[in-house]
Amino acid sequence: MTGINSGKALLRASNSNFEIMRIFCPVSFCALGLWFSLYLENATAQVKHQDAQVRFLAFEDVRETLAMFANSDFPGSKIASSGEWDQWIREQDREVRSRIDRGVEDSISNLILFGTSFTKLPRFMNSSEAIDDSTEKLKPSALARVRQLAAAVGAARRNERVEFVSAFLKRKKITSEQREAFLSHNLARYVMEQREYQQKLEQAAKSDDKSEILAARGTLYAQRGLSVDTSLLPNFAIEDTLRVLQAKGVLRAGSIKRIAIVGPGLDFTDKRDGYDFYPLQTIQPFAVMEAVEQLGLGKWDDLQVVTLDLNAAVNAHVANLAAAARKGHAYQVQLPRDAAAQWTSQAVDYWEKFGEVIGKPAKPLAVPDQLPSVELKAVTISPDRAARVTPMDLNIVAQTVDFPDGEGFDLVVATNILVYYDHFQQAMAMGNIARMMNAKGIFVSNTALPVAHDDRLKYLGGRNVAYAQDGSYGDDVVVYQRR
Repeated sequence: MTGINSGKALLRASNSNFEIMRIFCPVSFCALGLWFSLYLENATAQVKHQDAQVRFLAFEDVRETLAMFANSDFPGSKIASSGEWDQWIREQDREVRSRIDRGVEDSISNLILFGTSFTKLPRFMNSSEAIDDSTEKLKPSALARVRQLAAAVGAARRNERVEFVSAFLKRKKITSEQREAFLSHNLARYVMEQREYQQKLEQAAKSDDKSEILAARGTLYAQRGLSVDTSLLPNFAIEDTLRVLQAKGVLRAGSIKRIAIVGPGLDFTDKRDGYDFYPLQTIQPFAVMEAVEQLGLGKWDDLQVVTLDLNAAVNAHVANLAAAARKGHAYQVQLPRDAAAQWTSQAVDYWEKFGEVIGKPAKPLAVPDQLPSVELKAVTISPDRAARVTPMDLNIVAQTVDFPDGEGFDLVVATNILVYYDHFQQAMAMGNIARMMNAKGIFVSNTALPVAHDDRLKYLGGRNVAYAQDGSYGDDVVVYQRR
């Protein structure tokens, strides 16, 4: 293996079962934008600490990755001793976890822009509409929505998301007098950052070098707050990719028993659709479970799904739903679809059939009048499936778990998460994923990842899955297999 000196060394040319098709801005990059506080005061579940299992990556675990990046300038890449590494990796973990609050602030801004639960004012179509181009200040229409959220926070009766905003502002010691100014400043900051991200993508798109385009997208949010949102469509891309792997003979019936979901996410108010009229929910653990069952790659009573996340709110949510399921309570998800978005027929079919294997149809909630083109379906996930999900507090870049041979993961899914790290951090995560996988296990992501990575991961190829009929958005999926 060789070292790397540039971020342009990214995605290998496909030489196997996949074809890299047209490059769109993936939904995973266009639909990020939320997060929940590590210090959520009203969490109703206490997640059991995994101190006996989870540990920080040791110098020996990353020696090979460090050698590959020795000639780069990424922070941490020049460490040459165990003692220095032990100190740095703990600092790295603290730094990554400290980015959660900025992700929360981004989420609050998305709620202001797109939410319907706290106001009847018209939503924005995108974040850029909130700023006056000539003054680079918030428009009166944006300030009006800020005032509405500030008022909702101060009201006696608050919905789930507004209650979350209230708890966050309280922890930040933002007084009622400061509330509106804080929300306005935060929204303006967020909108301008979104413009900068878009400009980076547009600048990269001018290049004829696909690796440069993928490099820009693959590390777009490396300095941004950790926003963890979730939506249904990336799971369509995962299922479609697993189906291709099965058809090519890479995956066989019954080969998957243990699944890891890196950063499962919670549905708060993402910046693509911005729906906030239903309870907080997580989707991906059940979507991947259903894909595996649907394709015959695993049996439900053999499956175990472990969510790997460093945010307390996500872990608490997963722990709550699993505990409720063990008491016989089902878990319900609401699945919106904007008919005006013109999904492909395959994406619509996925939405219509979702839940047939792992649950049953339920009566959906009412859709707000501000969303006339949105259709909603609901699925009640059976307790026997929901009980098979376990949260684990783990930073995929800095922490790991030692599994006995054959008791690691057969499938690892990481969507909308590795884009928050630089190439060195991504390579560390890849090496960590490899060491926690079983032989011939599959790792699937929708982020272009470094060519320089742990050689235990064999790159199988990349493919694009379109969500819109006009190809305006979709996901670029990359697949690796544990040697």
